[in-house]
Amino acid sequence: MKKRILAMGIRFLAVVFPLAVAWGQETVTVPRVLVGYPDLIVHNAKIVTMDDPSLQATTGRIVQAMAARQGKILALGTNAEILGLAGPETRRIDLKGRTVIPGMINTHSHMHDHSIRRWTRANQDKILEVQRAFSVTGKDYAELKRGIELVVKEQMARARPGQWAYIELPNGGNAGTGIGVKFLNDKGITHEELNQWAPSTPVFLNSHPAWLLNKSAQTSFLNLYGVDWSEENVDKALTMNTTIRRSLVVDRYFAPRIGEMADLIKDGLEHQAALGLTSFSSHIVGLRIQDAYMKLVRDGQMPIRFGFAQRFCQQVEPDMAGCFMRLGDTAGLGNDYFWNVGVTLGGIDTGPPNICTSMDAAPEYKSKEKCILVPGSEYEKAVAAALRSYERYVVNHVYGDKAMDTFMDTVERVVETTPGITLDYIRSRRLTADHCGFYPRKEQLARIKRLGMVISCDPMFLDRSYPWLKVYGEDKANRIGPNRTMLDAGIMVTAEAEVDVESGTGPTYFAHQIHFLNRKNSRGEPVAPEEAVDRVTLMKMMTTWPSYYLMKEKELGSLQPGKFADFVVLNKDYFAVAEADIPSIFPLLTVLGGKTIVLRKELADEWGTPPVGPQINFEFATKFTAEGGGE
Repeated sequence: MKKRILAMGIRFLAVVFPLAVAWGQETVTVPRVLVGYPDLIVHNAKIVTMDDPSLQATTGRIVQAMAARQGKILALGTNAEILGLAGPETRRIDLKGRTVIPGMINTHSHMHDHSIRRWTRANQDKILEVQRAFSVTGKDYAELKRGIELVVKEQMARARPGQWAYIELPNGGNAGTGIGVKFLNDKGITHEELNQWAPSTPVFLNSHPAWLLNKSAQTSFLNLYGVDWSEENVDKALTMNTTIRRSLVVDRYFAPRIGEMADLIKDGLEHQAALGLTSFSSHIVGLRIQDAYMKLVRDGQMPIRFGFAQRFCQQVEPDMAGCFMRLGDTAGLGNDYFWNVGVTLGGIDTGPPNICTSMDAAPEYKSKEKCILVPGSEYEKAVAAALRSYERYVVNHVYGDKAMDTFMDTVERVVETTPGITLDYIRSRRLTADHCGFYPRKEQLARIKRLGMVISCDPMFLDRSYPWLKVYGEDKANRIGPNRTMLDAGIMVTAEAEVDVESGTGPTYFAHQIHFLNRKNSRGEPVAPEEAVDRVTLMKMMTTWPSYYLMKEKELGSLQPGKFADFVVLNKDYFAVAEADIPSIFPLLTVLGGKTIVLRKELADEWGTPPVGPQINFEFATKFTAEGGGE
């Protein structure tokens, strides 16, 4: 009897269980997209999705409306289609025909440095425990040397223990043509003389890209990072003046004040969001800056997204190769707001006249050139170690074509000699190089494409490199940001910029980038007009393609379902206005993950709501400064 009942029970379950499953499946009677209503709908707009990643000048779909939920894009389509998804609590925004683009991505910018530099200048009294800053000028070498001597012997006669003398000399704007650069390159003052004048006071002479430290400064900076002074450690660990200039205040003054620095950085990033930027990339110089970013991440306070290159193995590290070997592959580690894009040593050369180039010039200039990455050097060993350790390498600064040759030689040698590191693997990592100061030359294009590299260019170099055409030849103008040639060769190119708006005043992002359209520098001088790109291509350089540089093409760069709801509403139609009007375009609304970061007063008044975020007093022309330079 029991067996019969058990058998009947089994037959009953065999019939009922499939029915129960079927009933469970039938409980969802609405489209899957409506399992949750959108948080936000923007409609009655010209939404340019930029969802075509090809190297062609095509935007992809243009739609009327977009829905977002939980920080990501839910759907795009006509007004009727998208408004039909709205729920009782969905926020609806009628944009009245305005143009919407994806949030723009800057592939090389030291945004945090802008904020810290501005704060430092305004708070010299607070950082006296760290340094005193001076500016010395002169019409000749004798006057410069006398000015330096007066600062060191008189102004710093009663210096506090550990207090640095930071002395700026004229560098000629962002071009490196000033008398201070020549003075230091020509050894107008020697290391030994500076040691005699200041045996115990750290002295830093800076005229970028030239610089000089006395022994006390070398010792102080090395000791800050637990490294003893030796000539070998100086040669290995003190290679870039930018490392010292950016780190001194960060790693001494702000070390016990991480919260204060985080607030500074947050304010600066909000100002950059006002430009329409929702993501950026760069390296971090100054160890405590990462601590500040991590505080913002933990507190949920990141106003834009940051894909950072790990440069700490160059930050006063005598064993750079060993550091990379111990580090391993970190690219992609992080979260949606702060993640690693690879490793870097920063610059593999500096800037004119201290670049690494194959271009011919008079002996007086060739003798000043400096190649940091050379075969057998500590830098070359470190790059090779990074690649052999399966790390993605990001060349965050390169100015001259010869430096690029050496980098590509190193990559190809690693592929040839390292089991497991294949050309296909290297291509999958999308190695990058930034700036385009005087590279690539045409003979390098095939190698760059073969390696699958992504190249990031700044129109500022149309200014910075232009004076050096007198040295290297007018025919070398086509090596300065040759975007058209690179794209025709099948190389993906992205846009970068140093746009300082943290004061509340500054140029629009479009005022900076328009120089890639008209190929004129800020002085109106034409620079290889044949390398101009059209406005759709430029928009791809600012949105779609940078997502590949950041290794986030599935999340960023275009407006598509499933991607982050990062978008910008423009005051004018970038795709339709006259080219002369493009510099006057700026965002009325910047949205990150569906959240308003900046709302301009013009649009806020129309909506009857308070403005949000920094209200930049925009200028419609560029200001390329000595601090723009990209290192």
